[in-house]
Amino acid sequence: MLETLYLKYRAVMHQRALSILGDHALAEDAVHEAFIRLSRHIGRFERMRSEECRYLCLTIVKNVSLNMLRDRRDTDPLPENLPAIPRDALLGMDITNAVNSLEEGHRQVVLLRLRYGFDTMEAARLLGIKQGTVRSRLSRARKILCEALK
Repeated sequence: MLETLYLKYRAVMHQRALSILGDHALAEDAVHEAFIRLSRHIGRFERMRSEECRYLCLTIVKNVSLNMLRDRRDTDPLPENLPAIPRDALLGMDITNAVNSLEEGHRQVVLLRLRYGFDTMEAARLLGIKQGTVRSRLSRARKILCEALK
């Protein structure tokens, strides 16, 4: 059963991990860790429909990837001599600062939907809120960001 899941979902799981981590090697590590976790509960998959299996596989690899991203961010020291920031990067810094200035609920929705590529349903499940709330927070956050970046 695990081999079947691996053959069927490995590629899409790798894409999800890559979209979060931005590194192929780390994405592979995340997929492997996700399958290790899945192997502990392999019996549950026999009773699931295909779309439920896919959702669970993607959710687990997403959580593993986010944990890896957080752990890497917490342990990576800054280099002693930081290079000069190119002018093109200044806009990116403005956007990052604007997103970081959003209140927590709006920031979470913006990051999940726009940076990590989760759809409305996935973002709602992750945050424990309704899909309509995700849509309204995203709409409000976009308006706030447009004003902040003028």
